Amino acid sequence: MTQCAYLRKRYIIIAVSQSATQDKVRQPGSSEFPDSTAVLEQLERILATPLFQHSKRYPAFLRHVVEQTLHGAGDQLKERTLGVAVFRRTPDYDTSADPVVRNTASEVRKRLEEYYSEVGRETELRITLPAGAYVPEFRYPIENICSVSKEPQLAVPSPKARRWRRCALGLSLLPALGLLVGVELFPRKPAIERFWAPILQTPDRVLVVSDTWVALREPPADSNDSSREVREIIDPKTFLNVSEQSAKLASFLVSHGKQLDHELARNVSLAKLRARPFILKGAFNNQWTQRAVAPFRFYFQLDRDPLVRRIIDRQNPERRDLAAPMSSGLAEDYALIARAPEPETGQMMLVIAGLGEKGSAAALEFVTNPKYLDRFAAQAPGGWEQRNIELVIKSNLVNDDWGEPRVVATHFW
Repeated sequence: MTQCAYLRKRYIIIAVSQSATQDKVRQPGSSEFPDSTAVLEQLERILATPLFQHSKRYPAFLRHVVEQTLHGAGDQLKERTLGVAVFRRTPDYDTSADPVVRNTASEVRKRLEEYYSEVGRETELRITLPAGAYVPEFRYPIENICSVSKEPQLAVPSPKARRWRRCALGLSLLPALGLLVGVELFPRKPAIERFWAPILQTPDRVLVVSDTWVALREPPADSNDSSREVREIIDPKTFLNVSEQSAKLASFLVSHGKQLDHELARNVSLAKLRARPFILKGAFNNQWTQRAVAPFRFYFQLDRDPLVRRIIDRQNPERRDLAAPMSSGLAEDYALIARAPEPETGQMMLVIAGLGEKGSAAALEFVTNPKYLDRFAAQAPGGWEQRNIELVIKSNLVNDDWGEPRVVATHFW
């Protein structure tokens, strides 16, 4: 069988298996093509066109379904789940009265068809959204897989020479064949699955321990007291319902088959933390976060005069740049992400805590977005998924909103 015929046969096998077991093609790190990097590059290429540039709804929808499919959550892309995750609907909203997901999917489907109908895009990787479904499909056109080229006519070797050439060729291909079989049988899991494995692989429900919103009350003008009183500005139950970050985290966990419970930090005891794995959100208004990371290399500190929030590096305590003053108009924010057993309970925990609200939002995006965890995994030491991890994240703030999160410090042990 010629190489071209082999590739054509392999493509047909992929195309057939895609409809039956689509996750096999879509999993990042799969031996099948296209791989996740190629898909994400094509996604950015599509979203940069006028077809998607002038809308917020359509790019958000397409990006979400593509990224969720790439990290193996395609079977969770249902209308209600998408309504909650992408369009911030409440979990009990009426999908019949509010067809935002169906209408958006229909429009995205049309725009993808229009994109690929333009001249010059016939050989690009294709991202399609089949009718009646929310799980995208990724494939190369056959023309891009195997192109037949004319070769110069050569002298025909003797049968004996042909046999020797075939034997030599077969022997030379054995190492490559062994590597191919190994990749086919044992595909590497995506970075996002390896990062979350200690939380997702347990049979227990996940406990999310949330911070509460706070405000600072300025001291009276005639007061010499430089301290500021901290008070809550929103009812705790309402907070859990309206927090965009809480909804995003819940959507991510549910899409990976995990059930979760929310608790405010004030209502949590050590006994509750001993029972199951948990996630700690928030830093200075969540006492459990500060207590949990206090023995680690990176931990939180609040300077009182003036009020400055910091992440301290125990190995380099003179470093003072990982800081965010308690004031408006900040140019950057930092966050700490820690995945390790909690020192006192021994339960696996994940800390997602920014110095400010924007830092927390950027950190949550980092741990739930395959793009950022793929970048992290490419730079991390071998076997990082089996080790405890601390990451310090930096995000530049633009118009009081967070920008792309970047890793500025790491610690593995």
